Amino acid sequence: MNEKTWEQTGKGQYELKTSPYSGYNEPAGKRDKKGHFMTPFILGFAAGILLVLVIYFAAFRFSNSLSLATQKKIGLLESVIDRYYMGEREEQSEADGIYKGIVGSLGDKYAGYFTKEELTISREDSAGEFSGIGCTIGMDQELGVCFIASVMEGYAAEEAGIQEGDYFLEVDGEDATGWSSSEVASHVKGKTGTTVDLKMLRGTEELDFTVERVMVEVETVESRMEDEKEKIGYIRILEFDEITVSQFIDAKKQLEEEGMKALILDLRSNPGGLVDACSDIASEMLPKGLIAYSETKDGRRFEWKSDGKSEIDIPVVILVNKNTASAAEILTGAMKDYDKAKIIGTTTFGKGIIQNTYGLGDGTAVEFTVGQYYLPNGEMIHEVGIDPDIEVELDAEAYLKDGSDNQLEAALKELKK
Repeated sequence: MNEKTWEQTGKGQYELKTSPYSGYNEPAGKRDKKGHFMTPFILGFAAGILLVLVIYFAAFRFSNSLSLATQKKIGLLESVIDRYYMGEREEQSEADGIYKGIVGSLGDKYAGYFTKEELTISREDSAGEFSGIGCTIGMDQELGVCFIASVMEGYAAEEAGIQEGDYFLEVDGEDATGWSSSEVASHVKGKTGTTVDLKMLRGTEELDFTVERVMVEVETVESRMEDEKEKIGYIRILEFDEITVSQFIDAKKQLEEEGMKALILDLRSNPGGLVDACSDIASEMLPKGLIAYSETKDGRRFEWKSDGKSEIDIPVVILVNKNTASAAEILTGAMKDYDKAKIIGTTTFGKGIIQNTYGLGDGTAVEFTVGQYYLPNGEMIHEVGIDPDIEVELDAEAYLKDGSDNQLEAALKELKK
């Protein structure tokens, strides 16, 4: 017998694992004290009694974790709803609301409870494809509003005229200004062939779009030879997913085959993602040594390290902005600590904490903050960020007008010195 459980990978994330059942392996039943096999009926009866007791004591423990006043108010609330509410109470929605409320009460803005459907959607991206409109979604940490971090070439979002930097106001008529990026994504994604109505903000103009959902092959890495004459390569990492590592390695290899002599690594508006993926990519550029380490509240420590076998030996510039966060900051900070890159742009967001996801055994899961990470030099950047070596504010007006990118131009200038 096997059961699906969530197990820690040892690198700051949890993933779904198959673990063997830990009981005996005797097919006809277990032996009693005299060595005789117990019948399946007796075993089943005993197991049933045990299950009832477990459920009873679990429920008893939960009820006693709430104050008497809270329990009384819940009962009062239910009675008022039952008496006066015109609609019907939906048991599953009510239960999900309770679970989300418990997690929400933690005060952890990165915490969340995922239903089966939400968990499936949240993990589709890293699997390689999903049904959506062809964009990546970021969170403007200052405004607390989600925006289009990138538009994938050739997909529905681009064809509809949606642009990078557009802010989400409404999704299918619902106010989206208070949603997290995962909540926006779960509403934008959906069954292939269906449509989603979006109200976006571009500058001061509100724009309406109706976009058909299509199957999207996830591309988290973009690359090109930015300057053919000087052989300056360009790689943009949109976020760190499972597939990002192989995509980065392929992009780097292709540019090297084309004679790359310098590299621009664009991490602007990269919200982070899997620390393991970030570590693997860092190992493709860093010398042997520590990439980052994390500590939990009980003092446990885990380290990510580079084996140094793929250390990059060409000049590198990393582009960052205020929405470069989490795993993207780990990569930026490690490259800076080892003096392997010059940082250009604006101060990064400063998210130096790590979340783990725990499966609850029924297809649902909960995610919350479990520790914080430190850069190789021991620096903690949470709520501080990483300052660039050369500060350059993006000329947003010029970018929206004709695609001019003064930060990219600054990177090219630096590498041509």
